Amino acid sequence: MSRTTLRTSAVVAAAVVAVGLAGCSATPDGSPAGGADGAAAITSLVQTDEVTAYDDVLDSLGAPEVPDGATVCYVTRTLSNEYWSFVADGVKKRAEELGMKSQIFAVNDESSITEQLDKAKSALNQNCSILLASPISATGLDSVFSEALAKGVPVAVLNDAKGTLPGVVYSGPDALITGETAADYLAQKLPDGGEVAMVEGDPGSSNALNRGQGFKNGLEKHPNLSLVASQTANWDQTKAQDIATAMLTANPNIAAFYVQNDGMAFGVATAIERAGKTGQILLVGTDGIPQAKTEIQDGNLTATVSQKPGVEGAAGVDAGLWLLAGKEVPAWIEVPAFIIDSENVSEYATGMP
Repeated sequence: MSRTTLRTSAVVAAAVVAVGLAGCSATPDGSPAGGADGAAAITSLVQTDEVTAYDDVLDSLGAPEVPDGATVCYVTRTLSNEYWSFVADGVKKRAEELGMKSQIFAVNDESSITEQLDKAKSALNQNCSILLASPISATGLDSVFSEALAKGVPVAVLNDAKGTLPGVVYSGPDALITGETAADYLAQKLPDGGEVAMVEGDPGSSNALNRGQGFKNGLEKHPNLSLVASQTANWDQTKAQDIATAMLTANPNIAAFYVQNDGMAFGVATAIERAGKTGQILLVGTDGIPQAKTEIQDGNLTATVSQKPGVEGAAGVDAGLWLLAGKEVPAWIEVPAFIIDSENVSEYATGMP
């Protein structure tokens, strides 16, 4: 969609749904007013199948305005996974910049589906004006999302578990492209081809499934690369080390690993080191957390397909506010991932974008 089209559509949409949103969006104190037409009003503003880069949406719609007393609530995963803490920081920073309140609801571990559902229900019961979430399961929070939309509360999913519920915005990269980017990078580094292996995340995670499929799609373009092993380590560093050790024993000619997050990549790096092959086997992680950049500088990690958690969080906040203002928003606000390796790691020495 062009910027001009997006700008024009936003003006038309604001006029068409103004009456509906008046009865369902945030009240003067920032709490949602509800109303039978809440879900329909917000859903009509979310442009199905539209994918637009965050910078382009921001350029077209401008910095959002904040209703008095508005609060954004973010239901995340475990903050022991550094990546989600960076997404949460992005939400909090953007809220602070705009002069609004924020609340973060985190769970204990990556498998706490029931706990996350309870946290989401709790967030909604606290009169959140905007509900953001990074669901552990693609459909695990849909019941809460539906209830939020019915109350006139905009909903956005950040980074993972992009669902199909109408009216829910997605902010983040295309995980299929993330995996494909890793395959393309390895193909560049291995022009003569070779055996490669993949260490996967939680099989119930959309990111894990799509990164894996994207990597396989990428390998189809490079037939001289052969995937000889692929196994889940459930986002666990120790499991990843054990799995990589077994893979190296069974396939001593592995030339490269693609690992679906950086934490697991550190476990694979240990396995490679103990096999005496550091620097001989390429190792690509995913996410771009600060420790990954240190490992790249130290020569233990070849590259990471870095994401932009701070931008993902900010885009979610803005999307919710735009919807409250009656503006049309793409169903997917894209925040693309990119490669960080020894050539550009110095540009991203601290934090995350």
